[in-house]
Amino acid sequence: MRILHIEDGAEVVPPPASVELAFSPNGGAENLVIKAIGSAKRSIDVAAYAFTSHPIAEALIAAHGKGVNVRVVIDHEQVEKYYHSIAPYLIAHGVKLRVDIVHSLMHDKYLVIDGKTVETGSFNYTVSAQRYNAENV
Repeated sequence: MRILHIEDGAEVVPPPASVELAFSPNGGAENLVIKAIGSAKRSIDVAAYAFTSHPIAEALIAAHGKGVNVRVVIDHEQVEKYYHSIAPYLIAHGVKLRVDIVHSLMHDKYLVIDGKTVETGSFNYTVSAQRYNAENV
C-alpha cells in the first residue's frame, strides 16, 4: 500500500520508514536500544518503567556529553522500592530526570530521538530483560 499526498499539485510519495527488530534474552535488544541512542543528534526523550542497565545509561550519558538534550522519566517505584535503579547515576552525570508520581504505574518503555525516531516495545532497560526475559524492541 502506498500512501500519497499532494503538494503544490504534484503527487509526492514519502520515503519508506525503516523498522528494526530485536529480542531478548541475548537477541540484540539492548544493542538496538544503544544503537538508537547513538544515532541522536539533538534530543532523546526516554520513558522507562524499569531502568537498571548500565550500558544503556552509559549511552545516554555519552549522548548528553556530546550536547544531545537527554530527558528521562521513570516510574516512582524505581526510586521508592528498587535499590538498583540507575536514576542516581544519571543525575550525577547531568542527565535530566523526572519521576512519575502521578500514576500508580508508569509502564512505558520508549525513546523518541530527534523528534522523528521512536524505539518502543516490551523491553525494560534492565539486566533481567537482557539476560532472562522474553522481550522485544
